[in-house]
Amino acid sequence: MITSPLFVSTACIIVAGLGLAIRITRKKSSLPYPPGPRQLPIVGNAFDIDPKQPHLTYAEWGKAYGEIVYSRTFGQDIVIVNSEKMARILAEKRSTIYSDRPRSPLYKLFGADHMTAVLEYGDKWKIQRKLLHLSLRHDTVGRYQELHLRSARQLLENIQRDSKNFYDHLDLYTLSIALEFTYGRRMDGKNDPIISMANSLAESMTKGLTAERAGLLMALPILKYVPSWFPGAAFQDEARRCRSTMESFSDIPFSMAKEQAESGVLQPSFVSDILQQGEAEESVARETATGIYIAAGETTSSTLKTLVLAMILNPEIQDRVHAELDTVIGKGVLPTFEDRERLPYLQAVLLEIMRWHPVAPLGAPHATTTSDVVEGYYIPEGAIVIFNTWAMVNNEYNDPERFDPTRHLTADGQLKPDAMQDNSKYFGFGRRICPGRFFANDSLWAAAAVILSAFRFEKAKDSSGNEIEINPVFHHGALSYPSSFQCSITSRVGTECERR
Repeated sequence: MITSPLFVSTACIIVAGLGLAIRITRKKSSLPYPPGPRQLPIVGNAFDIDPKQPHLTYAEWGKAYGEIVYSRTFGQDIVIVNSEKMARILAEKRSTIYSDRPRSPLYKLFGADHMTAVLEYGDKWKIQRKLLHLSLRHDTVGRYQELHLRSARQLLENIQRDSKNFYDHLDLYTLSIALEFTYGRRMDGKNDPIISMANSLAESMTKGLTAERAGLLMALPILKYVPSWFPGAAFQDEARRCRSTMESFSDIPFSMAKEQAESGVLQPSFVSDILQQGEAEESVARETATGIYIAAGETTSSTLKTLVLAMILNPEIQDRVHAELDTVIGKGVLPTFEDRERLPYLQAVLLEIMRWHPVAPLGAPHATTTSDVVEGYYIPEGAIVIFNTWAMVNNEYNDPERFDPTRHLTADGQLKPDAMQDNSKYFGFGRRICPGRFFANDSLWAAAAVILSAFRFEKAKDSSGNEIEINPVFHHGALSYPSSFQCSITSRVGTECERR
């Protein structure tokens, strides 16, 4: 790990010298910084934060210091926003200041610096964003509804065949959709070489691109030159492998899609839209395609895992979902997108899943391009700004831990008019809001509607017939999702469902 004791000790010695220079040269403001926890010399608040669940630390700070909290780690200014109202003021009304990304050398080390999600706010990001809108606008994603439903039916068949590995099937569902949407290529079985390469890349990025490492390399850019043999610097080898895999993944599926386009057989996809538009340089097109595939690969899967967990822990809510599906669609019939508006309770369940355990509790960090003054407080240029979605959704209700879909329904059982708009905060704020949010919502709905039509999820039983209790444990990293658990999956309709 980059944070081994010897490595951190060495880093702190270097930071001590840099810290003195920063204190001497840094421009002072006559205005106060936002309130926040007391800082130690050099390290600031580095040791105050729960590294596994930082969103909980930031939420507690919010209760103590208010909706805007200031902290510092190794000389890096950090502003935590625990209020949705304030997040929208900053990210939307002052978007020119709060739309940048932290500029950590870690992204380039791991070959991820070209991805839209981490690009600095500038011309390159704007070009990629424009390309993404070709396929991901609200008025264009509907053409992929059949892809979602076909993939959901395959998910159903995979679970019927092998229910014990349902986690793997949920992962495969999102990866196969991402592959076909991005490159127009249907998955060639679970051992598809592109999927295998993508899995390897995702694993390397999840382990390597941690907020801890990104922040440390921002404070100490010199660490990117530390050789891998130095104690604690094995991340250099990880980065080298990730860069190599990233290069291969950026090239191979795009080149295959381009050959199909030239032969006139490429299916409608993000790459086909780019090639037909014909204005983007090929290198930019490749980079944008790689980024959208990686971004689409895990978020929906993580949300579906939370859905299954919530249905097991709340059987009365699962009963109500089944009753709605059976009444509106008919038992044994798989829903289609034409049924979506007639299933408000199912949609409310999905909104509550995202509220109950946000898949990205801290979202993606923003950064300020210039200094700013907010409610009399000084926000410095180059500060990392974290919008704590976890705190926002937990501050809305007195009982945030209770799973209750009716929060999103009117008294007569219909979706509240602003329910879907409220849902947008789980995809980010301002100009950096996730461009794939409409596509992701369709993908989530299709899988949930199909598997809840076909299956009942319950606690597993031991050899004596006693239920095995589930103690929900969530993995926290770049994404938050429940650790694997045992469950019983039984068919509600026999071996096959009727398709319409």
